[in-house]
Amino acid sequence: MTNRELLFFLLKALSLFLVFLILINFISPVLSQFLAKAVDAVMTGLFPRFIQSIALKNNYLEVVTFFAVAGDPKGQLAFDINPLKYMYGFPLFIALTFSVKGNLSDKVWHIFIAYFITLIAQIWGVCFDITRHLLFEFNGVYAGYFEFSSLQKTLVSLGSQLGFLLLPSLVPILLWSILENKALKSLVGKNIEIAE
Repeated sequence: MTNRELLFFLLKALSLFLVFLILINFISPVLSQFLAKAVDAVMTGLFPRFIQSIALKNNYLEVVTFFAVAGDPKGQLAFDINPLKYMYGFPLFIALTFSVKGNLSDKVWHIFIAYFITLIAQIWGVCFDITRHLLFEFNGVYAGYFEFSSLQKTLVSLGSQLGFLLLPSLVPILLWSILENKALKSLVGKNIEIAE
């Protein structure tokens, strides 16, 4: 593949990424329903004494806790998490997939697989973000309830950063390189061996 062909692939992928990112934004209420249910199951299972429910409200995940609001014992702590900041991996995978030649039915099947795998990365990111909020936001008022060691707090911070910075971008690229192996070989050259 020449430099010109590679540049064309990159421009096409970037253009498609922007288009699919906008489309995902419009269908995010549907996609976020699955995410909200999964995050609710995970977080209420891990922290049943602290997390009451997590539900989708106006494109945000509303986290309702059993904690009283500081200074108002009748109030109940609730906060929002924006799930869209963890969803950009899915449109990235779609853009990469449609940037190379291939069978349409295979591409649709790969996108279906990618949705569920990127959903796992989104669940990771949102769950760690909620835990990070409860441990480090709100002036640390609720951190004592968790009885986390300093190592556990550090791991929550690390998990939150992985879920926000690395997993949404790395998972779709790795998945694309596995599922679209032939296309990747044509991009980088036929002499380079890629895991099969």
